Formats: sequence, C-alpha cells, structure tokens
Amino acid sequence: MKITVFLPMIISILILFPCLQADCAAIDTDKGRPAMEEKIWKLEEAYFTNLYNADHDGTLALVHSQFLGWPDMAAKPLDWQGSADFMKKAFSKPSPCTLTFEREGISVVDNAALTQYIIHASCSDTTGTVKRQSSRITHTWIKEGRDWKLLGGMSMTIVK
Repeated sequence: MKITVFLPMIISILILFPCLQADCAAIDTDKGRPAMEEKIWKLEEAYFTNLYNADHDGTLALVHSQFLGWPDMAAKPLDWQGSADFMKKAFSKPSPCTLTFEREGISVVDNAALTQYIIHASCSDTTGTVKRQSSRITHTWIKEGRDWKLLGGMSMTIVK
C-alpha cells in the first residue's frame, strides 16, 4: 500500500529533476558568462604581451594547430607554421613597448568566441623616440577541452 503512495511522487521527481537541472544550467551559464569573457580578454592580453616580449613558445601555446590568420604586415593569410615563422622574424627580440587594449566587442557562443578590439603599442627606440601604432584586431577563439585556443584572426593598422 505504501508503494502506491510513493510511486507518483517518485515519478514526479524523475520527471522534474532533469527540468530543474536544465534551468540551473542555463542560470549558471548566464552567471558564468562575464567570467568567461574576462578569461578570453586576459588570453588576448597574454597573447600580445608574449608576442612583444618575444616569448614565442608562450605565444604559440595559445594558438590552435589549425590556425589561420592574416596580420596586416603579411602579404597573405598564414597557417600555424607560417604564423610561427612570421612572429619569430617580426618579434625576434623583446620590444620595449607599452600595450593598451580598447575592448570593443566580444561574442561567446558555445565553444567559440569572437573578439574585436584596438591595441595601442607605444615603443621607444634606442634614442628615446617613442613610436605609436594602433591596430584593429579580430580574433576567433575555440575551446578545446578546458583551454581556449586562438583559431584565427585578422588585423589592420589604423593610420591617423
């Protein structure tokens, strides 16, 4: 007799539990979005900090094996190896530059993220002359397991 009383309650719990999990997952995803976006922005900053410090291994550790990007200084898009060769030539030694970032936009959908921003580099040469350059950057990141990797990008120097 007790089984017939508990049976409807057990069935209700089995039906409602997955629904509650789905609602909680949606809430957690929304709450976690600012933290995820901030993590991606920190990866952007790490990418360029490593690049300007000529930390090629650190830079390439952030790049996906199927990378395709087109820096404005390159004649054509570059794959992972082309990008590695390009950065080793363009940033063969650390650059005494100060970098600042203007975050313009970010969109995260499932395991992909798109960032758009302006990077400002102020670099001093040996005479103390400061050269300033700004570029618009668009990067696409993809999540592999627990890590985000740079899948592609494009840049354009801003001429003022």
